[in-house]
Formats: sequence, C-alpha cells, structure tokens
Amino acid sequence: MATATSPFFSPPQIVPSVPAVRGLPFLGNMLEFRKDRLALHDLAAEVGPIARFQILHVPVYSVNDADLAHEVLVEKDASFKKSAGLSFLMPLLGEGLLTSEGEVHKKHRKLLAPAFAPKRLAAYGEVMVEETRRQLATWHRGKHVDLSHEMMEMTLAIAGRTMFDADVRGDASTVGTGLEMAMRSMLASITSPLQVPYSWPLPRHQQMRRAVKMLDAVVYRMIADGRAANRDKGDVLSMLLLARDEEGTGLTDPQVRDEVMTLLLAGHETTANALTWTWYELGRNPAALARLEEELTHVLGGRAVTAEDLPNLPWTAAVIDEALRLHPPAYQTGREATCDVTIGAHRLPERSIVVINIRGIHRRADYFPAPLAFRPERMLAEHKKARPRHHYLPFGAGSRVCIGSHFALMEAQLSLATMVAGARVRPTVTTVVPEPLVTLRPKGGLPAIVELKV
Repeated sequence: MATATSPFFSPPQIVPSVPAVRGLPFLGNMLEFRKDRLALHDLAAEVGPIARFQILHVPVYSVNDADLAHEVLVEKDASFKKSAGLSFLMPLLGEGLLTSEGEVHKKHRKLLAPAFAPKRLAAYGEVMVEETRRQLATWHRGKHVDLSHEMMEMTLAIAGRTMFDADVRGDASTVGTGLEMAMRSMLASITSPLQVPYSWPLPRHQQMRRAVKMLDAVVYRMIADGRAANRDKGDVLSMLLLARDEEGTGLTDPQVRDEVMTLLLAGHETTANALTWTWYELGRNPAALARLEEELTHVLGGRAVTAEDLPNLPWTAAVIDEALRLHPPAYQTGREATCDVTIGAHRLPERSIVVINIRGIHRRADYFPAPLAFRPERMLAEHKKARPRHHYLPFGAGSRVCIGSHFALMEAQLSLATMVAGARVRPTVTTVVPEPLVTLRPKGGLPAIVELKV
C-alpha cells in the first residue's frame, strides 16, 4: 500500500555519477522490469557494480558487488529501512518482523529470538524427519509428482507442527493458493504504472483482500486453539501467546497474527523452494547425488537421520549451500535510504531505492569460478574459510539477517537426507525457468518421477 511519502509518488533526485541502464523516454526500464526482472538486474550488473535503472520516473540502484552490499546491509545499515516495495505486502504481513521498522522491529526480533535458540532447534529435528517421512509415504513406484508442490506441502506440515503445534496438512491448498495470490498481487502492484492507494478497488487489490481472508481463516483458528490451551507446548505460537513485556502486557490477536503470517511465508515457502532447486541440480548432476548417497550410507547405516548427525554430513550441507548460491529463494533485498548516504563513490539522496542483487552476486565469476556450475565442493569448510563471508548472502546480512536461518538449514539438511535415503527422485526436465515472485521458484513447478527405496 503505497503512501503519499513513497518514492513512487515523489522520487528522489537522480544520482548522475551512477552509470545507467539504457531505457526509453518516460517509461525508462519499466517494460524490461515487467517482463524479466532477473534479466534487468543481470543487465545492470554488466553496466557496473552499482547501476541505475528507471521505473517510470523512479530511479532504482541495483547493487551487484559484495563489498557495496556489505556497506548497505551492515556498515551503514542505520541509514536505511526496508524498501517501499515491501509496503505492497503490508495487507498480508501487517507489522510482523519482516515489515516492521525501528524499535518495533527490535522488540519483535527480541521476542522471537528464543524460539530459534539452539535448545529449541534441537527439539524440532525429530518433527522435521517425521513429516518428511510422512510425505515419502504418499509416493509409490513410478509416481509422477510436481516436486515444488510436494516440498510446499511437506514444509508447511513441518512449519505447522514446529511453529504452531498444529496439523495443517489439510490447509496446504488454502495456504499455498493464498500465498501465491498475495505474491502475484504484490508483483502486479510493483510493476503497474498506476500507483494508487490500497483503498482503491482495483483487481490486484481485490485479489490481495481475497488472499488475506483465506489465510486469516487458518491463522486465527490456530491462535484461538493456542489461547484455549494456554500453556507452552514448545512451539513458537505458544511463546508468542504467553509473552509479556516489562509492563506485563501481552500481544493482541492481531499482533500475533502478523507474526504468524510472516512465519508462514518465510518459514515454509523459502525452504520448499530451496529443496526444489536442490533436487533440480541433483537431477542434472548425478555424481553429486551419488556422493550424497554414499555419505548417508556411511554415516547412517540405514537408520533415520537426526540433528546430532548433521556435523558428520558435510556433503549434505554443501549440496544445500550450493543450491542456495545458484538459486537463492531470497534472490534480492531492497532498502530505502532514510538520509543522504554515500555508497562506494556515490552520494545517494534520502529516499533512494537500493536493491541488493543477491542472485547476481552469487553468480559472479570473480567470487565463484565457473559460477553457473553446480559444485558443492566449493561449500565445504576449507573452501568457505578462504572466501570472504559477505560474498555469500542467501539469508541477507546485518541487523535484518534472517532470524530463522539455522532453522531453515537444519530443516533442509534433515529433509534432504531423509528423502535421499528413503526414495529415488528423478526430475523429468533438465531446464527450468526461474520465476521471481517474493521468492524465487521454478516456473511451472518441477515434474519428477519418484518411488520409495526397498
């Protein structure tokens, strides 16, 4: 929901020192932005480490350099807030951790931090493996599936039990449809030349309202069940419902709803996409899959994987990390300058929109030789230590680094290990077009043939 103070209404002055991507009069690069945003950022990367393109009259600064990204996200983090584009998700996410700013964001992050502490994470591992095995139990010899759909259903079930102590497998269709509707509504709003308030009854706004209504029905039902239980059941929702501030005041249902909605989006959508992209690469790289199977056979010997096994499964972790490099679900992150700020040699005025091209940074040949090749060995410990840490940003960086990164990595590793040990998965396509919504997903899904191992 853009506001009168948004750069979409009153853009900041253009910085001429930043090289520009060639565009059309008045439209700028709007047509390229609507057609293929990934290609536009790739084009910007060819122009320079920071390059400017225009969305109508709004300048956008695309950062394709790890050092400049570190400046924005870490060194000068205090000079930025989340970009205006995220405001189009406000009807869905409200004042949750992803959208909140300043003291509200600090308070919410502090509130949620205990839920992702190591002690809590260890308790989630068993559920992650159990729900993965439940998913595998639906597979039979030669079954044709859409791996993207399968991973979404599975990670939603994991999120439901670990975060909300609820069985939400029956809500998978509702949640999946609602989230996709909301993301497509956001994309339509961002790419529209007509920028108007959310109160206007446009089709894209009505689509967002329908999505919010669908998802609210699921979320408020879980909140009501949590209120009725009135005890800590070891999940995130219980912790939110029981939390009290220094004055003894708890969160209202709408406040809890905003955090739960954020966790629904960030807690299952991204991990599902990461696993889908991992299977895509394993399907194209059988040697990497064979090494993964060998590692699991050697360490597990046929038993179920546990969280305690993960330190002994370095190739499993490297496979996930390399898939996240090539196909980061959070493929970019945006910021808006809250004051005049210098990035590199360029002085950006207040309200400047900066987009960190995470996917582009991950695919730079000077950071990762043969960048388009799937090489998990580059993610093993000895290679990671030799590389600057900020060259790899699948979870962002700075004060807004993903709070659930350790949860997501543990889930991805445990689920992948369980699937590889228990099933044969063969993607039936070797080329997939990425679709950049809020997260990066394979357009049209990932068709595959699956069967359980005897």
